[in-house]
Amino acid sequence: MELLDYWRIVWRAKIGILAIALIAGVVGLVYGRMQPKVYTTTATILSPKDTAGPSLSGSLGALLGGGGRDGGGLNLGAIVGGVPSTSPNMDMFIALLKSRSLRQEVVEEAKKTFGPDVGGKIMTVTPNTREKGVISLMVEATDPQVAAGIANLYFMQLDRMTERYSEQGTQRQKAFYAEQLQRAAKEVAAAEEALLRFQSENHIVPTDAAKGTAADPASLLRKDIQGLETQREVMKMKLTDEHPYMRDLVKQIAELKKQYAKNLFGSPMDLPSDVAGGRARKEFFVSTDKMTPVQFANMKLIRNLKIQEAFYTGALQGLEQIKYADATNTARVEFLDPALVPGGPIRPNVRGIVQAAAGAGFLVGVLGAFALEYMKRLQHENRKARRAEAARGGRTEPRVAREPVLVGPGEPVVAHTE
Repeated sequence: MELLDYWRIVWRAKIGILAIALIAGVVGLVYGRMQPKVYTTTATILSPKDTAGPSLSGSLGALLGGGGRDGGGLNLGAIVGGVPSTSPNMDMFIALLKSRSLRQEVVEEAKKTFGPDVGGKIMTVTPNTREKGVISLMVEATDPQVAAGIANLYFMQLDRMTERYSEQGTQRQKAFYAEQLQRAAKEVAAAEEALLRFQSENHIVPTDAAKGTAADPASLLRKDIQGLETQREVMKMKLTDEHPYMRDLVKQIAELKKQYAKNLFGSPMDLPSDVAGGRARKEFFVSTDKMTPVQFANMKLIRNLKIQEAFYTGALQGLEQIKYADATNTARVEFLDPALVPGGPIRPNVRGIVQAAAGAGFLVGVLGAFALEYMKRLQHENRKARRAEAARGGRTEPRVAREPVLVGPGEPVVAHTE
C-alpha cells in the first residue's frame, strides 16, 4: 500500500477518529480537573560557618610544653586522646533538613496554624546546595499558604534544633571538665603532699617548682640562654661579630652557660646544627649516673606535680572557654530569602493532559481504522480463495436471482438469472 492509500483509509474513518479523540480529550479534562493542585515555593539561608570548640589536649600540651625544644616531651594527644573532628555545619544542616525528626517537629508546630491535616498537604521537601554559600529548601504542597509556611518553619525549627543540640553538647563538655577538675584537684593535693613529705624527710630545700611556680632555676637559665641566642641571631642581620653589642651578648651567653652547667652538674655536649651547613651548638644535660637517688626521686615528684597542675589548669581553662565561647560556637540559621506564597499551581497541567489524551485518542482511532481495513481485506481475500478452490474442484456456486431490469421505455421487465 502507498501513502495515499493510508490517507484514504483515514479519511473514510475521519468521523470515528475525531469522535474517539474528542472522547479522550473530555476524559483527560475530567481527570485533570480531579487531580489536586500542587504549589511550590523556595526559602534560602546563608551557609553556616564552621566553628571549633576548646581542645583540652591542646591546652594541656601548651601548658606542659610538649613537643618543644626545652619542653618535657610529653604529648597529651596520646594520653587524652584526640577528639574526632565533627562534620562541617553545612553537612549537619542538610542531614537535619532530611531527617524524620525535624519533619515531625515541623508538622506538630504547623498543626497549630494550619490545622491537624497539614501533614497530608505536604508533598515533598527538597534541600539543595547547588548555589555556593546558600542552602535552599523547596517545598511542594497542595495549599499555597501551607507551602510558604512550611518552608519558613523548617528553617526556624532547624535553628531551634541546632541550638538545642549545642546546649546538650555544652552541658556534656561542662560535666566532663568539671569531673576532670575535681579529679585533678585531688591529684594535685596528693602530689603536693607527697613532694613536701619527701623533701621534709630528706631535708631538701624546696625549689620554686616545688612551691608551684612554672619552672625551676635551671629551666629559667635555659630560657634566658635561648632568648639571648635568638637575639644574637637577629642582630647578626644588622651588626657584625666585632660590634661591642654583639660581644656583650656573647659574654652574657657564656656566663649563663657556666651557671647552667654548675647548676646541673653537667657538661656541654656537641649537637648537630638545626640548619644544614650551620655551626654545631652546645647542649647541656645531666646524666643519670651523676645524679643521686634522692635528687632523681625529687625530680620525679616535681614532674608529677607539674603534670597534675597542668591537668587542673587545662580543665579550668576548658570551663572558661565554654563560658565565653558558648554563643560563638553555635551554628545559627540566617535567613537570606524567606519563602513567599506562590501565585499559582505548578501541577496539574490540565491543558497538557487534555492535549496528550486527545492525541492518544487520535492515534488509537487511526490505528483502529487501519485494523478494520486490514480485517476487511483479509475477509475479501478469504472469499476469493474459497471461490478459486471451489472452481478447481468442479463445483459451482448457487446462482443468485438478480433484480428485474427495465430494458427500455414501454418494454416489459425481464428477470435474468445466472
